[in-house]
Amino acid sequence: MNWTLAAAAPLIVGGLFLATGRIHPAILAYHVLCAVMIFRDQRRIRDWFRWETSTLRWTVGATVLVLGALACGPLIQNPSPDKAVFHRVLFPFGHVRVAFPIFAVYTLLVHAPLEEIFWRAMVMDPGRPERGMILAANALCFGLLHAVPLGLVLGGRGILYALPACGAGALWAFVTFRSRSLWPALVSHWGADAAILAGMWFFFIR
Repeated sequence: MNWTLAAAAPLIVGGLFLATGRIHPAILAYHVLCAVMIFRDQRRIRDWFRWETSTLRWTVGATVLVLGALACGPLIQNPSPDKAVFHRVLFPFGHVRVAFPIFAVYTLLVHAPLEEIFWRAMVMDPGRPERGMILAANALCFGLLHAVPLGLVLGGRGILYALPACGAGALWAFVTFRSRSLWPALVSHWGADAAILAGMWFFFIR
């Protein structure tokens, strides 16, 4: 477990968000951190992009679990009251219907793979033996990364919204360990982000 990287990610996001008052510089700086660290260790990471007979089973299982959990979210808490906050934080310059597709493409093509490879291959280091501690720490730190900006924007309610990220982080760490591949977590992460983007469009834009 790389504790330096695990601490650096939420510190960068929270620090830049507080310093600039905008989330976009914080997200870009976080993505630069992810990209630089991945580039530096690309040879080792490449070994985790294996596809074996069990990989499809782990991929489908993780994706179904995450999408099922996300589908329950609006039934527990209606996100519609946060529409104004969503527009103010993510699209402060207006033109939401133009900017949102760009935001969605960037999320799926850049954010999701960078984040998943960073947390499950760089921070977690799935080749290490102390799996129980790594699973818990990866889930906690991954949840903290989401809790910091959400908490700064929404207060205590935002921290509660970040709790599912802890669960997702634990699941993606677990399937990476068991499958010996990054594909199940990566595909599941893509599915989760696609579902979240669909929810944003439904509740905040349409």
